[in-house]
This record gives sequence, structure tokens and C-alpha cells, in this order.
Amino acid sequence: MKNFFKMVFATMLGFILLQILAFIIMLFIIAGMAASIGKKATPVKANSVLCLELNGTLSERVAEDPFEGLYGENKSNMALNDVLESIKHAKNDDNIKGISIEVNSLIASLASLEEIRNALSDFKKSGKFIYAYGENYTQGQYYLTSVADKVFVHPEGTFDMHGLSMQVMFYKQLLEKLDVDMQIVKVGTYKSAVEPFVLDHMSDANKEQISALLVSEWNHILNQISASRGISVEQINADCDALSLFSNLQYAKEKGYIDSTIYQDEYTSYLKKQLGLDKKEDISYITPKQYASSAITPSNAKNIIGVVYATGNIIDGDGDNGTIGRNIADQIADLAEEDNVKAIVLRINSGGGSALMSENIWREIVRLKKQKPIVVSMSDVAASGGYYIACAADYIVAQPTTITGSIGVFGMIPNVQGLMKKIGVSIDEVSTNKHASLLGINRPMDGEEREVMQQFVNKTYSTFLTRVSDGRNIATTYVDSVGQGRIWSGEDALKLHLVDTLGGIDVAINKAAQLAKISSYRIESYPHMKNVWEEFAESMMNKTMLLSKQRAELGDMYMYFNYLQNSVQMNGVQAIIPFEFSIK
Repeated sequence: MKNFFKMVFATMLGFILLQILAFIIMLFIIAGMAASIGKKATPVKANSVLCLELNGTLSERVAEDPFEGLYGENKSNMALNDVLESIKHAKNDDNIKGISIEVNSLIASLASLEEIRNALSDFKKSGKFIYAYGENYTQGQYYLTSVADKVFVHPEGTFDMHGLSMQVMFYKQLLEKLDVDMQIVKVGTYKSAVEPFVLDHMSDANKEQISALLVSEWNHILNQISASRGISVEQINADCDALSLFSNLQYAKEKGYIDSTIYQDEYTSYLKKQLGLDKKEDISYITPKQYASSAITPSNAKNIIGVVYATGNIIDGDGDNGTIGRNIADQIADLAEEDNVKAIVLRINSGGGSALMSENIWREIVRLKKQKPIVVSMSDVAASGGYYIACAADYIVAQPTTITGSIGVFGMIPNVQGLMKKIGVSIDEVSTNKHASLLGINRPMDGEEREVMQQFVNKTYSTFLTRVSDGRNIATTYVDSVGQGRIWSGEDALKLHLVDTLGGIDVAINKAAQLAKISSYRIESYPHMKNVWEEFAESMMNKTMLLSKQRAELGDMYMYFNYLQNSVQMNGVQAIIPFEFSIK
């Protein structure tokens, strides 16, 4: 009877705690809804300035934050699509008189910076001003702002141009100390993703491809800066080699890299003067996010060009906002059946991942092509699996600084037998067949097993070559010659016929409309981006479902599984009995 009351009390307590948790979650929902309802569209006043603040992390898209209205605008992330849309529409908006770029601290890749830079260059055709001001200019930020009419720097700020470099960290000696042997099977002389685990330096092939990539991208950057600032490429290289631009603002000004060194208040006064405002009047700023969400009127055109964002690693699971999985394959399949969707632009920003999921997405693209055109827009990187899912498209657009190619495959199986022995863990097994423990990590592969694994990797590579050959209409022998796991810049990839033209997502959208033979259309983005609340609710639901599934499948063994799971999470000194006890 005593145990009965304990069980009843525990059940009631659990129920009460669950209700409290549900109530707290409901408060968050209501607060988020209130914040969303309370959001007011930011009006674009006459004589406004689009303020492009280079801050945080630049991503393809940023999920809506339902609680943002409670604490103001979140400036830790920038959405590339918002920035591009804002600059494009501001060009023809009479209320926008110019753009002010505020240099802060932005994490972004070259291809994304170039996409913004190109949009700014197009904006200048309107005759409106673009000014840039900042305290600390990195090379990437200066590359972007060099397109501005004037570049201002804080008198005690920093400005730097010194060249590009790429460093790789190697773990071979660490793994040797741990007695872990990384067993590699691969195809591709240049497939260097496995090198950090088996070498302590770059291979000659890897140095060759990285050097070619950096030279291609650096030359492109210098040519762009040279055209905007009127400084020869030779002069810029000489200044970089001599470190003449390392925080030497006076020299940078003399040579024409920057226009003036002024304080923030002086820059504000300068803007006011350009806008015809007096000292007491405030400048009407609007951010890209505010402008994109409230000032740009969505088109009501019937025809749709669907932009499918494939961002992150390619995985064998469902995928989410930051990974590519079944979600992208299913999205393409769904859009193939949507009559109003006349064409697809697949926006890829991925260094690859699962070969099997890449094949599944490739299959859906091939099926889609029978009904409507699909154009690929490559962002910062579309390599390995990222190129696999691109190669079947009707047309491929890349930025000159996009990292692409890497047509190659590998497998990596760790052997931790030495480590287990070192830490006092032994593993025994019983098998029905000679190779029953193939792919196990507690022993090395024998010669026969390694040969089978190599054949499997070779087959996958052969399929990859065929997909590229069929998609690009080039011989497999040629694909192999430019493949072998080698990475290329978008500029080089164009010369090698791996892409069709250079440009940003706007070029891809225009090409998709051309192939679909439509002149009036609207843009819709896919898949739906889950906001903070949706991700939280889904995570809670998945954990609950997983717990129920574990209990159902493991039955009486669940308590042992749960004990082991909890033990893994223990840290420090514990006060706990060393076993689970139950009585039936």
C-alpha cells in the first residue's frame, strides 16, 4: 500500500510539472504571437537612406524570429536574399536617396560578398550615392565596400590588405598517440578531405589545387578593386607584399584605397549634407530587413519561379534549415506537380556529404526536367555532393569565386583497437561468417575487405562521372580528367564547361524565366523555414516520440539502456547506486 501511494504521488507530481511546462510554453507562444501582431511595417520616408550594416553572419536566408518584436531587430545575422532584394528595389525607389554601408564585423564568404557587390554596382547606375564608413576594414569588407563612391575610415581604425591564404589542421600525430588508425578508401588524386587524418602536411596535389584556387580568387578580387578605385593590380600586389597597407591609413589615403579618415559624427554630418538636411534633423535610415519585409510589395503574378535553397551538409536524414536531406528531394518532387510553378532555381551552398542522398536529389531533378526547366545558382560553394546535385540542371550559374567541382568520393573507417587496448577496454565477438564484422571499428580491415570497399568507392565514383557526363553532355573521360576530387573556382569551372555562365541568383532567375518562356512571374522560396518556436516544438515532439519508441522497442531492456544513457552524461563525483532495481 505504501508503494502504491508513492506511485500515485509520483504520477500526480509528473502531471503537475507537465502542466506547468505546457503553461510556460503557451506563454512563449502568446508572447511570440503578440510580438508578431504588434509588428508595424516600417514606412519608407522621403529622403531615406538604406543602411547596410555589415555585422554578424551572412546566410542565404534567416528564419523569422517570432519574439523579435520584444527586443528589437536581431542584427547578429544577415539574410543575403533580404540584402539583394532591398538593393534591387531601392534602385528605383524615389524615397531612397542612397546607401550607407556601415562596416562592423561580418562573417561571409567571397561569393556572397561578390553577389552584394554586384548588386551595389548595379544600384550605382541610378545615380544615387553609396558611401561606406567603418572602424576596422578586413580584406573581405574592403572588397565589398571598394565599389562605393567614397570609403571613409575612423582616424584610429584599421585597414588591411595582405593577400589570401588557406590553412589546414592535421591530426595524424594525435591519432597515432591515441592508437587510432584511420582506414581510407578513395578515388581522386586531389580528394584531400581525408588528408588531415593520415598526413601531417598537404600533399603536392592538394597544394596545387589550393594554390590555383587562391590565385584565381585573388586575381578576381584585385581586378574588381582596381576597376573601382583606379589602382593597378601590380600596385596593390606590391603594397600587400610590403605590408604597406597594414593599418597605415595615411598611405592608404595617398594611394587612393580610401577617401578620408573621419569620426562617426563627421560621417553623419557628411550624409546630412548630401541629403540636404540641417544639423538638427535626423537621417531616416531603413535596414534591408525592414525594407524587404514592409516596403517591397509582393507580386500577384500567377506564374511562379520557385527558388529552392539547398544549404549545408548533405545528410541521409530529413534535413532542416541548415542541412540538405530528404526535405530537398521531396520539395523538388512536390514542385514538379505544381502547375503554377513554371520553373525552378536550385540555390546550392554545400560542400557535399552523403553520396546516396545526392543521388536521390539528382533523381528528382531528372524527373522534374521532363516537366519544367531547372537552373542551378551556385553560392559560396557547390562542390562534391553539391556539384552532384547540380550537374543534371538545364543550366548552371556560378560566381567567379564560387568553390565547385571536387568530383570524387571517399570512405573513412576508423580502427580504434589500439585505443581500446590502451584504455583497458576489450571487445570479443562471435560471428557466423568470415567477414560478419565488416565495417566494425575494433579491428583493421584485411586485404579482401579493403579490396571490396575500394570497389564500392570506385563504383560510386563511376556513377558520379556518368551523372556529370550525362548532365553536362561531355565525355566521361574528360570529366575524369577535370575530376579526381579537384576543386575549382567558378571562373575556372566556366572554362572547363562545368558551369554555363558567371553571375548571381538574379542571372539564374532570369534564365529560368527565359527557359520557361514567361515574362510575368513572382518568386517563391522553398522549403519553408522553421522559426525559433517551430524548431523548439518539433525538437520536443521528436524527443517525446523517440522516448516512446525506445520504451516500446526495448521493453524490459529499456531501464538498462536508460541507465547507460544517463551514465554517459555523468560528470564529476556522483552519489548514485550502481544499478537499477525493480520487482515484479
